[in-house]
Amino acid sequence: MKQLLIAVMVLLACRAGAQPLTIIEQDYELAQHTARQQQKLLIVDFYTTWCVPCKVLDKTVFRNDSMAAEIGKHFVVLRYDAEKDSVFNLSLKHHICSYPTTVILTADGRLIHKMFGTGSRGPLTDNYRQLLRESRTLHSRGQYIEGFSGPIDPAVYPAFYKKFVRRTADIRPGDLEQYWAGNKDLMSEVSVAVLAYFGDAPERVRDYFLQHKPEYEARYGKPDAQFILDRMVSDRFHAAIKAKDEAAYAAAVQFAKEYLSPAQVAECEDSYSLELYMARGDWAKATDLVGDRIRRKTISDNSLNYFCWKVYEQCSDKQATGRATLLIRDVAGRNPSFAVLDTYARLLFKHGHTAEAKATMLQAIAMGKANGEDTQESEEALARF
Repeated sequence: MKQLLIAVMVLLACRAGAQPLTIIEQDYELAQHTARQQQKLLIVDFYTTWCVPCKVLDKTVFRNDSMAAEIGKHFVVLRYDAEKDSVFNLSLKHHICSYPTTVILTADGRLIHKMFGTGSRGPLTDNYRQLLRESRTLHSRGQYIEGFSGPIDPAVYPAFYKKFVRRTADIRPGDLEQYWAGNKDLMSEVSVAVLAYFGDAPERVRDYFLQHKPEYEARYGKPDAQFILDRMVSDRFHAAIKAKDEAAYAAAVQFAKEYLSPAQVAECEDSYSLELYMARGDWAKATDLVGDRIRRKTISDNSLNYFCWKVYEQCSDKQATGRATLLIRDVAGRNPSFAVLDTYARLLFKHGHTAEAKATMLQAIAMGKANGEDTQESEEALARF
C-alpha cells in the first residue's frame, strides 16, 4: 500500500517555542499513526486540484505561520485529494462531494465534527478556529457522531456509488431508483451517504428525511443533516431553473421558506435568482442583482468571479460585458488571483481591449505558475488574443 501513494510529512516552521504542524499528504494510515504517536486529533482536509477555495484554505490556514502554530498544538493534518480515493476510501466513507470539506477524527477514525466549504460568511480563520474549538470540546466530553462506524468497509456500499466516487464510471439511468426501491433502512450509514452524495431521491425518501430530520441530526450530526436538506432545496431550484418554470421556481422558494431560516431563504433567493436570470439570458437583470449584492456585501469574490466567467462564456450584450469587466477589475485590483486575473483578461479581450487583455493574461499566467496552477488553457487563450 505504501508503494501506491507518496506520503510526505511536512513540518512547517512556526514561531519559536511553538509545536510544528505535521501535514501528511494522502496517506491515511500514516496520519493515524502520527496522530496516535503525538496524542492529537486528526484533521482531514478534503480537496481537489481544481478547487480554488481549497487552495485559499490551504494558504490561509495551513501555510499561515500563526494558524499553523495554533493547529499544531492539538492536531495532525491529512491533506486528501478526494478524487484519488482508491486506497483508503475516505471520500467513500464520508460521502465527500463538496470541496473543500474538513472532517475531524480521532486517531482511530471516530468522527467528531465536519465543516463544508469554508464555513459561514465570516473570516475563514475565525470559522476554522471555531471548528477546532468545538471539536476539542466534543472530544473532551466523549461526544462523537455515533451514526458513523469507525472502520471503513467498502463492501457495504452499492457498486454504482463506489464507481462514481472513485471516478471510474458515471452513474447509469436507473441506478438510484433501483437502489432506493430495494432499500428499507433509510437511516443507515450507507443510505445517508447515497442521499448526501446524490441528493436525487424519490419523494418517499425525501419525505422520510424531512419527517425524521431531528433523528438524522442526532445520529449523523447537524452539518450532514443540513447538507442533505440543502441538497433537497438546491435540487428543486435547479430543476425549476433548467426548465425555466416560474411556477416550479415559486414552489422551490416556498419549500425553502418552510424548512430554512429567513437568512438562508434570503441567501437562496439571491443565489438562485441570479442563476435564473442567467438561464433566461437576462444579463441586464443578472448584472443589476450582482451589483446590488456587492453593495449589500452578500456575494463573495469567488461567486463574483463565477458570474463574470459566465458573462464571458455566454453573454453577447456589450453593455453587460462592459459592466462585468468593471466588476471583476475591482476584484483583480484588491484581491488578485490566477482565476480572477484570467477571467478579467478574457473579458477585456471580449470587450475589445486587446493590449490590456494580453498584459493581464501574462500576469495571470505568471501568478498561476508561481502557485503551481495549470496554466495551459490560459496560455492557449493568450495565443488567440
